[in-house]
Amino acid sequence: MMISTTSLSKVFLGIGLLAVVASASPSDFAEPALPKMKPADWPHKPVFVQAGSNMKVLGVANNQPIPLGVPFKIESPLFKGTVLLRFRNAMSDDPDAHSEYFKGGKRLMQTVVQGRFKRPIKMSDVYVGSVFPQALAGAPPATLSKIMGAVIGKIAPGLILDLSSESPKVIALLAGAAQTMSIDSPGNEPDITLPGLEENVASVLGKNVATKSKRRKHLGNPKNAASYEFNTESVYTFHTYDDTMDYARGTMRLPLYGDYDIKPSIGRQPLSLTAVTQSGEILYDLRVWHESHHQD
Repeated sequence: MMISTTSLSKVFLGIGLLAVVASASPSDFAEPALPKMKPADWPHKPVFVQAGSNMKVLGVANNQPIPLGVPFKIESPLFKGTVLLRFRNAMSDDPDAHSEYFKGGKRLMQTVVQGRFKRPIKMSDVYVGSVFPQALAGAPPATLSKIMGAVIGKIAPGLILDLSSESPKVIALLAGAAQTMSIDSPGNEPDITLPGLEENVASVLGKNVATKSKRRKHLGNPKNAASYEFNTESVYTFHTYDDTMDYARGTMRLPLYGDYDIKPSIGRQPLSLTAVTQSGEILYDLRVWHESHHQD
């Protein structure tokens, strides 16, 4: 049976398990503190989403919940822009748009990140996924993790699995992982609140990545991605969605099984949606706490 890079990315990124580059250490990310606000007061029950310690959300204190369902401004040492985050099974700040987006589909979440890089950086250097500063509570044996990682590395060169270390990770290149990517001049970028975003990279990156499938396959390989660069002049839009991982419930849809609760395996730490470089520089870092953390 042939397993595509896209399928593997969907499975492992959907787990919500883990993404940060192999060279980033646990100290690059501060250990998360349980939100002081009680779940009964959370505006987006059953989750509390907050910014990580290495980024800012305009108008929102670090210990306060960020908006869901409406765009918000972010800034980090490497990136400045806007984010739109939607979880199907969490309360939204725009209920009508939320219902319209998820109506009749299987998607469980949507992330749109749009903005400009503060310095040029190779596309082979930027990864996306979830970051865990602590070991997993239900980590598999190290030997099994190494075997799984080696097999996956051969099938999908841009995807690295590590579930057993002190900083567990699944690495995926941002330029290959996003379902839709657009590169535009300032003022011509797409409206991120629209339900559908068009692919627009060929005019900047060339015919090798003229379509979504070509771009994801080509730029999902580190050797290929090393020939491309995120510049500081263009506005980049990354659109990602998932019908496997339910961040609001902390469950993952498994074939022939159904919804699997991954929270006990992760332990007393949040899921996250994070983009980082190999050296640990943050583009964005969003932590997703579940109300069950207050019951542990």
